[in-house]
Amino acid sequence: MKSLFYFLLVMVMVPASRGAAQKVKQAIENPKYPLIIEASAARQQAAEDAWNAFLSEYRLTFVKPELEPIIYTPRLLPTTIANLISLKTPDQKPDEVLTEAQIKELLRRFIEKYHTILSGDLRSSSLSLKDVSLIAFSLDGNFFRATYQQMNYPFPLANGFGELKIAVSKTGNLLQLSSTILPPDEFPARAKIEAAEIKTKLANREFTYSNLAGQPMTYKVTQESEIIVNDLVVFPKRSEQKLTLHLAYPVEVGRGTTWTIYIDAISGKEIEVKQNFQS
Repeated sequence: MKSLFYFLLVMVMVPASRGAAQKVKQAIENPKYPLIIEASAARQQAAEDAWNAFLSEYRLTFVKPELEPIIYTPRLLPTTIANLISLKTPDQKPDEVLTEAQIKELLRRFIEKYHTILSGDLRSSSLSLKDVSLIAFSLDGNFFRATYQQMNYPFPLANGFGELKIAVSKTGNLLQLSSTILPPDEFPARAKIEAAEIKTKLANREFTYSNLAGQPMTYKVTQESEIIVNDLVVFPKRSEQKLTLHLAYPVEVGRGTTWTIYIDAISGKEIEVKQNFQS
C-alpha cells in the first residue's frame, strides 16, 4: 500500500513540476515587453513635492517647475532662480573661482543628492556617477557646460532620452538644468532579429518626400550598400500619456538623401521613421 501511495504521489507531482518549469521558461523567453512608462498624477505630485523641498532647502520662493511630460524631470531651470543656487561646500568662499576638477566634484555631489528630481524615480536610493557618464564638459565664457548620458540600461537611450545637462558658473552657481533620465527597469538585452534580416526586409523600400520647392519626390532603395544597420539602442516611443521602450536597430537608409528607420529587435516591426534632411 505504501508503495502504491508513493507511486501516485510522484505521478501527481511530476506534471505539476513540469508545469511550473514551463511557466518559468515562458517567463524567461517572453519577458514583459515592450516596457511602458505611463503618466501618473501621483508621480507628478511627488516630483513637484521634491522640487518644492529642493527650493525650500535653498530658501527660495516656490516657482512652479516646467517638467517633462510622463517622466516629470526638469525640462529647464526657471530663469527667476538661475544663479541663485550655489553648489559650493561650506568651506568654499562665495566669490571663489573654481577649477574644472572642483566643478566636476560639485556636480557629482549634486547628482547624488537630488536624484529624485533628476531621474523622476522615487524608488531609487541614489543616482550616482555609475548610472550616468560624463560625455561632454566645456568652458563656455564664464560658465561650464556638462552633459551626462544615462548608463543603467543595457544599451544607449535614443530619441532624446537619457540625457542630463547642467550649466554652472565659474563660482559654482547653478545656471541651467534639464534632464530626460528615465527610471531604471529590467529590460530584455538580447535581440531576436538579425541585422541581415533587416537588410532583406528594406530592399526596394520607397520613400516619399517634398523637395525644397515643395514638389513631391520619391526615393527607392536599390542597393544593399544603401542600408546601414547600426548598433542596438533603447528607443522610447512617445505617445500622449506613455512612453513605450523598445529594443531597436537604428537603420540608416539612402545615399545623400537619408532616413533613419527604427526596427524593433524583438518583433521586427518598424517603430518610427525619421527624415535626416530638410524638405
